[in-house]
Amino acid sequence: MKRTLRAKAAMAMAAALCTLSVAACGGGSDDEASAPSGGGDGAPETAELTVGVQAFAEVAALYVAVDQGLFEEEGLTVTPQVGTGGGAGLVAGLVSGDLNFAYTNYVSVVQAASEGLPLKVVRENDRPGPQALFSLPASGITEPADLEGKKVAINGLGNIMELTTRTALEENDVDPDSVDFVELPPPDMLAALDAGNVDAAWLAEPFVTIAASKGLVEVLDVFSGSTEDLPVAGWATSTPFAQENPNTVAAFTRAMDAAMQMVDEDPSLVATIVPTYTALTPEVAAQLNPINFAVESNLADISQVEELMRKYGFIEDEVDVDELIAAQSD
Repeated sequence: MKRTLRAKAAMAMAAALCTLSVAACGGGSDDEASAPSGGGDGAPETAELTVGVQAFAEVAALYVAVDQGLFEEEGLTVTPQVGTGGGAGLVAGLVSGDLNFAYTNYVSVVQAASEGLPLKVVRENDRPGPQALFSLPASGITEPADLEGKKVAINGLGNIMELTTRTALEENDVDPDSVDFVELPPPDMLAALDAGNVDAAWLAEPFVTIAASKGLVEVLDVFSGSTEDLPVAGWATSTPFAQENPNTVAAFTRAMDAAMQMVDEDPSLVATIVPTYTALTPEVAAQLNPINFAVESNLADISQVEELMRKYGFIEDEVDVDELIAAQSD
């Protein structure tokens, strides 16, 4: 099936990295930190962490945790590293050991698990928010049916953007196979639209706000119908790292718990922090749509993603979602 072959191709690099770098799959430094103030069974086994992110407003809670010293309180030093290739690219960094944790969509995680890559999800990050397919006003593309035969930009083939688009298209009586998906980094999508290299683009914040300021047209709400409350993305690590660093995983999770509470209680923190890691100006950042941060982490809901992936041929066999969830300790 074309869908399955495309998804396997998207994961080929990650599989190769894991094969070549088995010894590195644990990743991270062996340095120990002082006892974390947040409690737990002991100091983090690995204090210096490199965390993979994308240039989305959805990762603001991580940057807030760094800025507010929440990781420091847990005995951790976190360095965010912007990755390429969407969730699949960040998964590759996890299994190679270049990254200790990464923000990644659940489609990429489940796909990787179906290929035998050792991954664990440690915390939920966000649920559906202001994300949709957008087109230029002069393109004549204003409704789902207009997307037939068109090029649509997504940040990675075989990930959450493609799954939600395929689902939403089918539920709007459009054949998903009639669309040509083009892989582009999110910061490049608006320029690709302007240049005519793609006809529509799957945008998340802060790019939704930028699109609105430019008068772009929302063509298709990708989180509607059966995807309305679909779990989107979270924080993952490699299985070896989770097994060898349980205190580190617990400390990282506690810091993110605290950060989620902070951004939920004070959304202005998001507007303040986003310009520090994106090209967004403070003026535009102040206009961002609210992010649907997961204050409560319900990782069991990843099963909804897994079911849709089997339905649309992203994976052939069932993946045990329970095996993907990291054990938590306080």
